[in-house]
Amino acid sequence: MNRPVVIVDPLSSGTELAPAFKARGIPAIAVTLKPLDWVGFGAKIRNADFIEIIPNQENLAEVLRKYDPIAILPGTEEGVPLAEALALEVTPHLANDPKKSLNRLHKALMQEALKEAGVPHIKTLNTASEKEVEEWLEATGLINSPLIIKPPISAGSDKVFHIPAGGDWKEAFNTVLTEPSKITGEANETAVVQEQAIGTEFAVGTVSANGKHYLAHLIKYNKTTYNDRKTVYDFVEFVPFTEEEHGELFAYTEKALDALGVRWGACHNELMLTADGPRLIETGARMCGGPVVGFARVASGSSQADKLVEIFSDGDVATKEYTFKKTVMPVFLKSPAQGKLTNVEALADASKLPTFLNSNVFFKNGDFVPQTVDYLTSLGIIGLSGSREQTLEDYKRIREMESKLVIEVESKELEARKLASCSS
Repeated sequence: MNRPVVIVDPLSSGTELAPAFKARGIPAIAVTLKPLDWVGFGAKIRNADFIEIIPNQENLAEVLRKYDPIAILPGTEEGVPLAEALALEVTPHLANDPKKSLNRLHKALMQEALKEAGVPHIKTLNTASEKEVEEWLEATGLINSPLIIKPPISAGSDKVFHIPAGGDWKEAFNTVLTEPSKITGEANETAVVQEQAIGTEFAVGTVSANGKHYLAHLIKYNKTTYNDRKTVYDFVEFVPFTEEEHGELFAYTEKALDALGVRWGACHNELMLTADGPRLIETGARMCGGPVVGFARVASGSSQADKLVEIFSDGDVATKEYTFKKTVMPVFLKSPAQGKLTNVEALADASKLPTFLNSNVFFKNGDFVPQTVDYLTSLGIIGLSGSREQTLEDYKRIREMESKLVIEVESKELEARKLASCSS
């Protein structure tokens, strides 16, 4: 048997790793974490993809060392800390800088690492004290500037709040401190307060081999607002890379990855291209989540998963230049309220659209659905692919179908809405 790859928490886009390695004759071992109850792409482990499924345990490094793995990779954000710790013990020649491990997880410490490396960064404070925030806002001249409030360790835009200039940041600040994370299920001891970077947002998907960084995909974000939170995904678009338009963006990404001690593996980098140049919002030391691997293959002929296979089987990526084939546009389905979904068939005709690629609807009739406020509360994703003009037309048709979805609002919420309407 060939030496295996170890995948820690192979969920979300991590479900795509084992099949990609298997196609090259490399078996996979899954390391499982404490299960979290969530709905979305890759919410269940595909047991048949693995020769062994091993739960996290005290002697895990010793157990895995016996298999002599070619690499240890995270499947999700939750899997990053354990995957990095195991790589340091079992495959140290393929590990990222251990001194920067926390910088790759903690949103405030990410910015601190950039600052120390001389890379342009976002002004950031990490604290549990309202008084300290007030003093910091005055000292940095941000009192009347738009702000971001978010947890220090999170993903999927969970509890990310956009505070308008001069707006009340305290409610959001205390929400972060008092409500547990949807990702980890744990309370946040501090909240991150940042100046708000304004511009065009991109996801720069990379893979790294021995400190050299390669572009795997380039995605332009389009988001809408819910209660001042610019966290509702409308659609995203895989776009071609040109040196003139995106050269500065990728060069900045390389510097940010160096500052964060990234040497091996995939990274999901979210950046804002501002009037003053690129600014890192945050980096996840793992692949971009959701069904992005399939979308990237259609858009460019490859993906982060495919390039990881090349790196850990051949030592480097096979094709170093990024190619672009055609527009791929994942459309995120939204619910205006929480309640019971009654007619998911309203979306059935999406499969008849000229640019229809695939559909991942996470709920069925009778399911309780959340109100969509961020990535984690999307109802699903419909992929479109073809000419950009036609995908934009088909996007509008999906929104028309979506408008016909019927969500039966829970009676208590309905009563609350009536009371609110009467009092206004």
